[in-house]
Amino acid sequence: MELDERMAGFPVVLSEPEDEPLRAARARSEEADIRAVSLETGALLRFFARLLRARHVVEVGSGGGYSGLWLLGGMEPRGALTTIELDPDRQALAQRAYAEGRRADRVRSMLGPALSVLSKLADANYDIVFLDAVRAEYPDYLPHALRLLRPGGLLLADRMLDGGPDSADSADAAGARAFGQAVADDPALVAVLLPLANGLLAAIHQPAP
Repeated sequence: MELDERMAGFPVVLSEPEDEPLRAARARSEEADIRAVSLETGALLRFFARLLRARHVVEVGSGGGYSGLWLLGGMEPRGALTTIELDPDRQALAQRAYAEGRRADRVRSMLGPALSVLSKLADANYDIVFLDAVRAEYPDYLPHALRLLRPGGLLLADRMLDGGPDSADSADAAGARAFGQAVADDPALVAVLLPLANGLLAAIHQPAP
């Protein structure tokens, strides 16, 4: 029996349930045709944020605010999320989600191209960098992530195994493969690819002393 078949009959007992702000953010995302992370991926984001006692997190791709709410729920009470979004309509949806979740005061929502915004953020200041954006650009985000993460920080990248409407030869699929190879080849990163939903890559930043 395949692992997926065994998991299908097993309750997701380790996932935290959605609260009302999360459900509302997911519903608005679906209505606006914005792909949100899965429930299991969201719970894992919260788990990682809590495990690291994260105080500073960067998210590339705000979407409708769903993943940001999961991250904020696991971060330290005074922790701050910096979230980057190119589309002003999506940014507005995300800001509504943060307000409904009573966490708007802990969010720095930045509008603009991710590569431009990332270059303005402080070196070695972040516990987590989470990528959930255009996968064709993932390889370009990697140098910024390495610069931004503190030693022991965590790089997370969603949709690494996402077939979606794209062919295996699409720019997004090629970007994900190139990013995954670059992470595997980097001696400062210790990585694992989790076959959860659309594939979540997690890599610990361990730069040389």
